[in-house]
Amino acid sequence: MSVGLDVVQCVSSAASVSVSVGGVAVPCTGSDGTAGTLAVMHLDLSGGANVPAFDYAQAGELWGAAFCSVVALYMVSRGIGAVVDFVRRA
Repeated sequence: MSVGLDVVQCVSSAASVSVSVGGVAVPCTGSDGTAGTLAVMHLDLSGGANVPAFDYAQAGELWGAAFCSVVALYMVSRGIGAVVDFVRRA
């Protein structure tokens, strides 16, 4: 038995109306009076095979690139500050 949630919704051309009839597809009527059908969807909440494994190598590459970007931004800002300070004192 899978852990999850059954969502039952009346599907028509109008705004959908939530209807629950024991998970069986039966005719329903939308808010504008047009005929529709019930759509049943099972949302699996077990988190089994649907969850991809965490890729530590890719995360490390991303963290390294972000760290290097911050250090480079710091160095550039410090260099620009030194030039501005030199111009201000001249």
